[in-house]
Amino acid sequence: MTLTADQSALDGLLEAAFSACGTLPPPAETAEVHRRLLAEIRLRLPSAERAMARAPVRSRAWYAHLRVVDATRDALLMVGEEPDPCETPLGAGLRVAELGRRLRELAVYPTQSEGS
Repeated sequence: MTLTADQSALDGLLEAAFSACGTLPPPAETAEVHRRLLAEIRLRLPSAERAMARAPVRSRAWYAHLRVVDATRDALLMVGEEPDPCETPLGAGLRVAELGRRLRELAVYPTQSEGS
């Protein structure tokens, strides 16, 4: 399987998210990763919701999609729209890492531009 430019960018974004707790990057860098993660999540979440709607209710596939959708919605509520400028580097890193975990689960769903 050949990595596309989009897949390479996604992998780089996930790497930045998961290393944020270990390296504690400057607030401006964490804020940029936060915004990029939110944008990518918002592109993929509707596809996950459509997949859930197409699956037979209460089937294994439906529950799998439901878990991803619910966890993502919870994370979006928890982290907010914009990074908090007064937040500690560790707190910002934890929020970015959570968004990274949600995006990793959503990575199997196509974005609007990839078709769904």
